[in-house]
Amino acid sequence: MNTPILLVAFGAMSASARDSYARIEADARMAFPGREIHWAYTATSLVARLKQRGETAQTLAEAYAGLRARGVRSVAVQSLHLVPGEKHQQVLNQPAAGLRPGYGEPLLATGTDLLGLAADLLGDLPADRPVLVVAHGNGNEARFNAELDALGARLGSARPDLLLTRLEGDGDAAALERFIHGARVAGKAHVCPFLLVAGDHVAADILGDQPDSLKARLAVPEFSCGPALALRPWVRRRFLAKLGAALSRTEPA
Repeated sequence: MNTPILLVAFGAMSASARDSYARIEADARMAFPGREIHWAYTATSLVARLKQRGETAQTLAEAYAGLRARGVRSVAVQSLHLVPGEKHQQVLNQPAAGLRPGYGEPLLATGTDLLGLAADLLGDLPADRPVLVVAHGNGNEARFNAELDALGARLGSARPDLLLTRLEGDGDAAALERFIHGARVAGKAHVCPFLLVAGDHVAADILGDQPDSLKARLAVPEFSCGPALALRPWVRRRFLAKLGAALSRTEPA
């Protein structure tokens, strides 16, 4: 039996998020044909809500239990988290007794990831307006923001009119105010969600009608917002490369 694949995401319920997950799965099936592909979500509240609606969803613990019950002994576990932060650590720390998991790294895990991802992202961004890259961040433990801070520094060194900000755990309010001022002077701005899927954070925190949404705070005549990361083919290719490495850890040559 080929080693099955377990894709692990935080989880979101929007139609856009489901489309994004479907694209990731389709790419994985094409890259690794003949393998079972399962999903698990680290957002336990999401799993509960989906089950209440009669939909199929499982936590990582439930996914492991199901695989063990079927006699599976090894599984490639690909985290779809963006950084090796708190949620990714939960994946690594989840007991997998009876299974031999091969773990795939998150999107931004190494220095090589940083350089390549920054170059790819810069190539996707409009050049005619200031750009605000919006990541989720961690408001509780600063150490989980290290990779995002490094990415922000790399992007900012390449483009002085670019700022990476975090929805949680970003204490540099002055930098955001300077960006807003510059965008208003330019009369335009572009927001790039550094989020896997377009869920509530995009709908509310970025594009919402409330006064504290980023679109409202920017208040520029020309406003644009790019797609979430999973809709960018080069992001999915990067995850597939990490999934291939995870499979190699479960199926040594």
